[in-house]
Amino acid sequence: IDASITAFQAKYLLRVFLRQFRDPAQALEELNEQLSNVDRTEEFISLVVIVFDTEAGTLRFASAGHPAAWLWHEREVQPLRATGPLVMLDSKSTYFSREIAMNTGDFVLLYTDGLAEARRSDEQFGEDRIAQVMKRDPGIAPDVLCKSLLDSARDFAGGAIADDVAILAVRRN
Repeated sequence: IDASITAFQAKYLLRVFLRQFRDPAQALEELNEQLSNVDRTEEFISLVVIVFDTEAGTLRFASAGHPAAWLWHEREVQPLRATGPLVMLDSKSTYFSREIAMNTGDFVLLYTDGLAEARRSDEQFGEDRIAQVMKRDPGIAPDVLCKSLLDSARDFAGGAIADDVAILAVRRN
């Protein structure tokens, strides 16, 4: 129950801070400072914050120890790596935002660690397989890509995946 309360608080506070600052890194720093001051020594949060500017055609992101988001841009698949540590590890942590141009047809993929960590014996599904699935069909609809990734991870694991999995893909039209 404590973890779900923390997740609810983080979601609420992040929305407040994004409205206030509009910069993902600054919102993460405020969130981290607020949540780190609560006595929860065993808890931490990984997350990525992405702000799309549909008029400028850019995405601005900051990540707190979360698995890499992936960007399909100019016919290349690139990881959007973490720009700071997990939230709640240190109240004074620093985060950095990065801004990337998104052309028509580009898309970004976000997922929880359960996808990359799907296992077959001692081997994980991993980031390389995620990138391979993304490269197969660059014109694929975002919902179909998410299903394809989940099916590929399940096939790799030989059935059910042990951890929870959430996948989100967004394409610029």
